[in-house]
Amino acid sequence: MSGFDALALIDACYAAALDPEKWPSALDGIADAAEARGAVIVSHDPRRTAQTLASERIAEVNHDYGVGGWWQHDTRIRLGRERGLMRPGTITVDEMYIAPEEKRSDPFFQHFLSRHSLGNLCGYIDADPIDHHTLSFSLPRDARKGSFEGAEIERLRLIGPHVVRAFKLATLVGEMRRETEGLTSALDRMRAGVIVLDRHGRVRLVSPAAETLGSGYFVLRSGAVPEAAEPADRGRFDRFLAEALPTGTWPRQGTILLRRRGGGHPLFVEAMPLRGGDPFPAAGSGLDGGAVLLLRDLLAPATRPIEPLLEQLGLTRAEARVAALVGRGSPPREAADQLAVGESTVRSQLRAAYAKLAIHRQSELAVLITRLDSL
Repeated sequence: MSGFDALALIDACYAAALDPEKWPSALDGIADAAEARGAVIVSHDPRRTAQTLASERIAEVNHDYGVGGWWQHDTRIRLGRERGLMRPGTITVDEMYIAPEEKRSDPFFQHFLSRHSLGNLCGYIDADPIDHHTLSFSLPRDARKGSFEGAEIERLRLIGPHVVRAFKLATLVGEMRRETEGLTSALDRMRAGVIVLDRHGRVRLVSPAAETLGSGYFVLRSGAVPEAAEPADRGRFDRFLAEALPTGTWPRQGTILLRRRGGGHPLFVEAMPLRGGDPFPAAGSGLDGGAVLLLRDLLAPATRPIEPLLEQLGLTRAEARVAALVGRGSPPREAADQLAVGESTVRSQLRAAYAKLAIHRQSELAVLITRLDSL
């Protein structure tokens, strides 16, 4: 088995979060450590499942998965949801999803994986704490290789959380770079606040959204190390902050919940170390070795309500609720459970919505809901 330097691989992922051109080599390095052909990150958010990040070695596979539409038929995702395997922090291997004899008759395995000569897959599952959509970091193997062994699985268990955290940071930075209205608008649209710290943990930038979200949770002064406003949380937050700064190690605790001084619901804070260049021009230079604190309100809606828009298209309020849930990936049975109605009622309302929207398939509904979500 190839040499394994966990810290170097983790550092490479955080560097890639700020420089997307470094992702292929970072992912290939992790794949080598587990004797896999490549590595891929897949979001299971119905709006983004077709958008994946993969190493160059499996670029053709990744293109076929996304553009070719195979993400809609991924048996592993479907069975993982049905069998309760998509839990944050879970390591999965093929044997947990499907038996060898079932693979031989499954279209995804026979028509997609066999075409690309891929065999077993080992994956790390994580989830967004706000909207609960899962994502996976996976290592596919060549078909001629056997199952993943214990040491290889443990390597993924160690590195997986950092790959996912770096991917989230890459998504955040990418959104800000694509947003023409600038940093403030991008963060507001993402319902997130950002605090940028230098290598000494001192505040270099606080976004307007972070000022609002952090009120009562933080004591923030430019050029000073942030403090938790609630005295009982200060020691815990100080330790969290010390681990977040990449001074030769990596964060053991990537997230923390802070209480609001004087009472109120908790604030979710995620720390992501900065490796490489300076992705935040407004914060000045010299941020390599610093960190980003991403603030999110646990009670904020994960997505902007689009039901009023659907009602403008002629749907009733009940039909709009069903269309939004199913269009975002919920099967009719799950939608029925969330709305506390019968599955037959949901299917009837869904048929009515299809007729009013002049569509015929759930994939068409998913496209429409995705477009409305992006407005």
